[in-house]
Amino acid sequence: MPVTSPRARAPRSSADVLPPDWQPVLPRVFLESGKLKDSVLNELTHVLVLFPASLLAGGQLPQGLPGAVLLKQILGRQRKKPTALLRVGAGSGKMPQEALVPEATTLGGGLIRWLAVDPDASTFLRHQQLRQALSGLLAEQPARLDIVFHGSAGFVASAMPDAAYVAAVNRVSMPKTVAADKTTKAAGTVKSGKAGEIRLWVGARDQAFLSTSLAGVMAIAEANTLTRALCVLPPNQLTPGSFRALIPQQIKGLGIRCDTYDVAQLKKMKAGAFLAVAQGSPEQDAAIVRLTYVPKVKPVKRDPKDKSATQALPYVALVGKGICFDTGGHNLKPARYMAGMHEDMAGAAIALSVIQAAARLQLPVRVDAWLALSRNDIGPGAYRQGDVVTALNGSTIEIVHTDAEGRMVLADTLTLAAAAKPDMVLDFATLTGSMTTALGNRMSGFFASQRHLRARLEEVGAAAGERLMPFVMPDDYDSALESQVADIKQCTLDGEADHILAARFLNCFVGDAAWLHLDLSAATCKGGLGAIGTDTTGFGAALTVQLLQSIAVKGLPRSSPAF
Repeated sequence: MPVTSPRARAPRSSADVLPPDWQPVLPRVFLESGKLKDSVLNELTHVLVLFPASLLAGGQLPQGLPGAVLLKQILGRQRKKPTALLRVGAGSGKMPQEALVPEATTLGGGLIRWLAVDPDASTFLRHQQLRQALSGLLAEQPARLDIVFHGSAGFVASAMPDAAYVAAVNRVSMPKTVAADKTTKAAGTVKSGKAGEIRLWVGARDQAFLSTSLAGVMAIAEANTLTRALCVLPPNQLTPGSFRALIPQQIKGLGIRCDTYDVAQLKKMKAGAFLAVAQGSPEQDAAIVRLTYVPKVKPVKRDPKDKSATQALPYVALVGKGICFDTGGHNLKPARYMAGMHEDMAGAAIALSVIQAAARLQLPVRVDAWLALSRNDIGPGAYRQGDVVTALNGSTIEIVHTDAEGRMVLADTLTLAAAAKPDMVLDFATLTGSMTTALGNRMSGFFASQRHLRARLEEVGAAAGERLMPFVMPDDYDSALESQVADIKQCTLDGEADHILAARFLNCFVGDAAWLHLDLSAATCKGGLGAIGTDTTGFGAALTVQLLQSIAVKGLPRSSPAF
């Protein structure tokens, strides 16, 4: 199948290339092996002290706790016992209350906070409490943040990744467009700000282990940050063309191959489902981009006694919906529902950020990332209700609602991804309003073609602090998509169970592949979610990197019956 060169250009637009400094810079993170003395503590400006909640079991502050004198004074003034530092509200059926996070000014004028951490709490709750504890410190955008761990080696090993991740993703400033500079005349430049540094006082622990753990944490933090940064860029700056243009720089030096299927090639391939959406845009810069990462590792013997038989690398395909703006097409969205539709490319942002992380960590997993980049514009050429189009796999589709464009671009992209015969296909999309109706914005729903896939994704989501809810997709729902004029309807006008109908529709384009479909209802959440303090959450990036890490260690989930 023909592909374009990675250097092939889309039709040029005024926003074809983003400013070079659009991407946020993560803070520099260092491990400190020395013991934090009071004299040094008084010289620091922004400090968070973490210790295990179990150390409060005796009703006294832990012996040797940094800043204990200040903390004791605070508790005394408030007439509270040390046990007041423990988390309250758990199991009450109410929203978890913020742990008491005392704050004091050191003798040197620095700001210090303490947080008792419950290692047995969910990752989501630990992340949420860390974000709350760090909020007052990070609000001042400090050039340096110090996080001090007090407890056993086991506590440090478990608490350090959480603290480093939450601190890093919240110390980063998202890009924003600033006013014209009177000196340079550079109007509308995208700037992200400086991220500073974070010092992790882990003491005399296993530095090699902690360094390896920290590298994984920072790769995940980078993936989340990149996802969010792309999502907040304005739609006149992040177009399908400019998205394509930034990819070579993002993958430079990582050994990732880039192939592009542009509009002309997709027409020759008869990718009618994708093109139906793309044809409404006056700038024909839409494309399906394939990124390929093949790790440089030796294959593993399947059978030690058989010198010829080797274990192929696990092969995972990631497919991301990349609608850079969604008007709804001829079925035009009302203004209140069109607001924020520049973030309808979150799936493609996740796919790009995750393959970048996989390559940076040199995971022993082959990964393809398929980015379905387009806009859903309204215009003389836009597709209409009642149109019948032919998808790449030969299926004819009756168009019922032009605002159901995500499943259209995914249909052809999934067909391409599945044709490469990966062991597993995972797609991401801000796809349906009905998933948001079902779950709200505090978790995302997903569908799995097999039981083992569901179990693995639930496990990984819990570990990543990104909450998931599994849904089933019984085949009797297919009756709602029966068409009198085509092989299948795109959707219905009822809206009932549209998240399930969308999954059933996409299921027609994945063949026999083991398949996971993630509907990103938590891509945005007002006030932040879990570890993330911004409305744009980057949900899905962290759990997917950790899924690939899990596959690298445990292998692919064993086959199991379909639902």
